[in-house]
Amino acid sequence: MAISTNSTIHYTKSLDNLLQILKNGFSLKYCKEDFFWKQKKLRYAYPMICFCDIPLSEVKKHLDSYGHYGIGLKKDWAVKKGLNPVLYLEKESSLSETLMQQIMRFDKNKKELKTDPNTPKIDEVWRQELITLCSHIKNYDGDLIINGKEINNYRFYDEREWRYVPTKLELKGNKRAILQDIYIADKEKYNKEVGKIKLEFDIAEDISYIIVKEENDIHKTLDFISQNFKKTLSASDMEILMTKIISTDQIINDF
Repeated sequence: MAISTNSTIHYTKSLDNLLQILKNGFSLKYCKEDFFWKQKKLRYAYPMICFCDIPLSEVKKHLDSYGHYGIGLKKDWAVKKGLNPVLYLEKESSLSETLMQQIMRFDKNKKELKTDPNTPKIDEVWRQELITLCSHIKNYDGDLIINGKEINNYRFYDEREWRYVPTKLELKGNKRAILQDIYIADKEKYNKEVGKIKLEFDIAEDISYIIVKEENDIHKTLDFISQNFKKTLSASDMEILMTKIISTDQIINDF
């Protein structure tokens, strides 16, 4: 049995969210990420869109946490768009130690610059590379708060997460990383601006499947596709796309 799918799947909590993605593409949003290393915390918000490649036969637990609606895109689309699997790090590992030492070096330099403007500034290219790396890391396990509930010792590694994290150029002036306290104080503003940036796909070529919660949602999705894409999709493309819709009831019972 395969331990990953040939698709990257984005899950969401409502049919309306799913239909808007089909119509407009994915909208960027800042996501809060906590990385714990020994007694230290790295707490930032990064702009991203999250996917996973968990096989449908193993996805029930993920559905309960992240939503019963989703869209699967082919892996070659993911590669073309620059998605990458998350780098999961064990808190006590030498790799975590190395990464956090580099982050502490950067923080130390920022503090020194505030007290002494003549302090040599860390190279900007290196800083951008560090942000890129940090936006793709996650603890192997830790505490998770989801749907208002806290789960202790949750194994993030089991989520098989892939991320789309835009480059500095793609962000068009939006921030690549924001301290969580600053982000939380004005998150609507930050997300409104970054949400104008879209991750697009070809609805006829790139979709592997469309996941809805119930059989009744299939009919609503079919109607939406017919109304919004009849001028842009050929009859054969429309027919093929409609065969890719599956309900989570089917997934739970048949896979």
